Amino acid sequence: MSNKKKAKGPNRHQARESAIETLYAWHSGGNDNADLPHLLSGRIQEEERGGQDENYLREMVYGVTEQKDELDELLKPVINRSLKSVASVEINVLRLAAWEMKNRLEIPYRVIINEALELTRAYADESARSFINGVLDKLAKELRSAEVKSRS
Repeated sequence: MSNKKKAKGPNRHQARESAIETLYAWHSGGNDNADLPHLLSGRIQEEERGGQDENYLREMVYGVTEQKDELDELLKPVINRSLKSVASVEINVLRLAAWEMKNRLEIPYRVIINEALELTRAYADESARSFINGVLDKLAKELRSAEVKSRS
């Protein structure tokens, strides 16, 4: 047997990038769920993301779109302003992170926040990163209180 490390599995960071691009297009197109298969297909065929975790991409996009209203209700109290005033990229980064915090308990909240900040760095400006960080810190205290307390 070889002592080589196993090859890494499908890339979830790339899948998150594709999810944000898909959610942004979905949001910009009026939240029409009929558009999702076509939008996902375009992201899956992106040559630069051949290693992305396609199953996780689908799970995230369909999870966020199916739970949009519930996620928005979770975000409203921690955003402290109208969701309509939040830029499309930012609200979709927040929805994606909220979905992961709520549904993927095996992923540490700090990893979720870090990924959200990386997405924000790639798709928005520096002030958006501070906003996203603040909102997700508050949300983590709500959704992952035991985990947050154990990390303090």
